Parts: sequence; C-alpha cells; structure tokens
Amino acid sequence: MYDVCVSGAGVAGATLAREAAKKGLKVLLVDRSPREKVGDKVCGDALGSHHLERLGLSLPKEAYFSIYPGIEIYSPDMRSHLSIIAEGLNAYALNRVEFGQFLLNLALDAGCEFKPATQATGLIVQEGSVKGVRIMDLKNGGKEEAYAKISVDATGASRVLSKELGNLGFDQGIDDDETLVCYREIVETEATPLLPAIYLDMDDAPGGYFWVFPEGEGRVNAGLGVVRNTANPKLLFNKWVEKLPCLKGKILKVVHSGGGIVPARRPIDSAVWNGFVAIGDAAFMVNPVHGGGIGSSMTGGFLAAKVIAEALEQGRVDEEALWGLNTSYMRSYGVKQAALDVFRIFLQSLNNELINYGLAQGLIKSDDLLKASMGEKLRLNITEKASRFFASIGKPGFLLKLNKTARLMEDFRQFYINYPPLKGFREWRAAVSVFHRKLHEEIGKAS
Repeated sequence: MYDVCVSGAGVAGATLAREAAKKGLKVLLVDRSPREKVGDKVCGDALGSHHLERLGLSLPKEAYFSIYPGIEIYSPDMRSHLSIIAEGLNAYALNRVEFGQFLLNLALDAGCEFKPATQATGLIVQEGSVKGVRIMDLKNGGKEEAYAKISVDATGASRVLSKELGNLGFDQGIDDDETLVCYREIVETEATPLLPAIYLDMDDAPGGYFWVFPEGEGRVNAGLGVVRNTANPKLLFNKWVEKLPCLKGKILKVVHSGGGIVPARRPIDSAVWNGFVAIGDAAFMVNPVHGGGIGSSMTGGFLAAKVIAEALEQGRVDEEALWGLNTSYMRSYGVKQAALDVFRIFLQSLNNELINYGLAQGLIKSDDLLKASMGEKLRLNITEKASRFFASIGKPGFLLKLNKTARLMEDFRQFYINYPPLKGFREWRAAVSVFHRKLHEEIGKAS
C-alpha cells in the first residue's frame, strides 16, 4: 500500500512526487513514457523565472537553452507591438527533455519509486472512495493494481483518471473554445530573433496565436495554437513560415515536430474527491490566454503535496480533508486564471481589424498588460483621441466592450478570492456557471 500513487511524471506529477516523498510519504510515480523520454512534450517550452523562485528551484544549465528579459506581442498587420519587459522577471527557454529529467531526478532522489513505460488505465473505486490505480506495463502488457491512500491524476489534457469520476459528479467537461490544438517545430535557422514573440491573427491562428521562441543561437521553437475545430494547425504553420521574415527561407533543418492539445480556461471547479486529487492540465491549471501551464502546474503539485501530507497525518483521505488544495490554489493562481479567462473570451470575439486598431491606439500599455498577466487588475489607457478614432470608424461599442471586460475580470476574480469551503461549494459552482454564461453573452459575441 502506497501513501500516494501519481499517474503522470510531467511537471505537475514530478513536483508532487518530489514534495510528497520529501515529507516522508511512500510515493509511486508512473508514466507511459520510457525513462529517457520523460519531459518530451510539445509546447512552447517557456517558463517565467518567478515560478522557480516561488518553489525555491535553481535550474542546472543543461535544463535550459537561454534566458530572455521579456516577450513581444504583434498585431495581425505586424505594424504595432507590445514589448513586455520587467526588471528581474525573466523567461527561460527550456530544454524540455532535460528539464523533465531534472524534475524526475529530484523526485527519485527524494525517495519516490518510479515505473516508466507504465500506463494508468483506470481507478479502483470502492465504498465511495478511490483506493488506487489500475496500471499496465507497456513493454509486456502486464496488468496490476496499485493501491494507495491518495491517487493523483497528473496525466495531462487526456485526463485519463478524472474522466472516470464523471458519473460521481467530479468531472467537468471542456468546451471547444477552451481548448487549443497545437502544432510545433524545433528548427535550426540562419538567423535567431532577439526576443520571443507572439503573433495574433484571428484568420491564421483563430482563437489562439503563433509563437517564435529562440532557443539560443541558430535554433528556434516555432508553433501555433488554434481553437479546436476551427482549422488545421499544421497547414496554418506552413503559411506562417512563408509570411514571417524571421522564418521564410531561413530554416535549415527541422529538429523535431509534433502536435498536441492543451486546455486554455479557468481551473476546474474542484480538483479533489475522496481519495483522489487532480493536478496540472488534468485540473486545467493553465494560463487561459496562451495555454501555458508549466509554472502553474508545478505550483499545483507543490500545494497538493502539502495538503495530502496534512490529511494523511490526520489519518484522513476524504474530500473535505483534501479541500485545502482547492482553497490554496484558487485563492492564489486560480484568481489570476479567472480574470484571464474573461480576457480570453473577449479576445476570441475580436477580428483582426479591431486588434490592429487596439494595439495601434495603445489601449493597453505594456506595463499594465504585464501586471494583468500576473493577476493584478487590468488598467486601460482609453484616451479622448482613441475614443474619437473608434467613433470615426463606426466602432464606439468596442471601447464600451473593453471597459466592460475589465470590470467583469475583476468581478470574476472575486468568485475565486472568496472560494468556499466544501459546505458552500454547490452554490458557488452554480453561481460561477451562471456568471460564465453571462460572460459569453455580454463580451463573447463577435465584434
């Protein structure tokens, strides 16, 4: 019998396994990848330094390619851009495999048991509580049951285990507009951009964006995410390569290519049940605007380990004993996710013309956008000149909608600041559902 069985050795699962083992718990960590492939995941491979500082981690040199002081965001016509740069706030361009191996080795050094090439296939549910996980050895097909006091779903966007609890009221589905389908290539290039860049374009990256993240001299991570069921990201990728000067005719070699799916929304309403915890992408612990989730998933794993250890110390595995994960996550990172989910809904309602005008008119300053992305209130820069401009093009309602979005971001934040104990959860969840429908009705319709 294990204290904790963690399914998925990604950033969330490895962090939880490490922290739980450090606290003296008997931990089993399983992952479907072979040992040497842990960490090999398709994403933008970027991580803000503040996440590492919060967790007290220092990366070895082999875990990242380079460090950048900020990022640039370009309008669809590429005539306007915002430079998001702040002193002391850097972004790591990760070597994703080496970073994953680093986190895994920390977990193993802490005393965690690891089974690679092992797939979690289902939950063991008895007497109204999860008692463990059914697993299968992918090398020989052997099946076994891993019993644990607490079972953890860290399987990513597939949410292999969480989905099994749907008939018990745990699982929460995800809509198409909250899901980004991605395609990415790591390429060797003749020239390397100085800063990471994001390109907005509702035609060529519908509901998402294209990114170009340098990984040191002569190497670039380039890709895009689009809202599910809108377009083929691989076909659009090729179109972007032809229209971006930093890529067109400059790609020497494709080092790696692949696709994936990421959630881009507020966190799951509750990440715990009797004997069960969900973290990382499985619990939608991501940034709703861009779908990035490395830092937030590590935070979720860290918080979950603390709550699990405290519950087991009391001899409890029930939902109420694990509720502290919901409370601690929602009132910290979840607050930020809630506000940014509102902004995502607004952004996805816009067309290229309005995004071009908005960035050209400086409606949101770089510093204010940075603060909003870190969870602070969104401040707007709507001048008299901008008001006259949007009135002159017949779009005065756009500024009203932007103002309303800023107010609704703050209103939605309050739901998460005031996240309830288990006793008040049902009413809270119903109120959030009503408010979220209101968001789509008031700011989610196409402008």
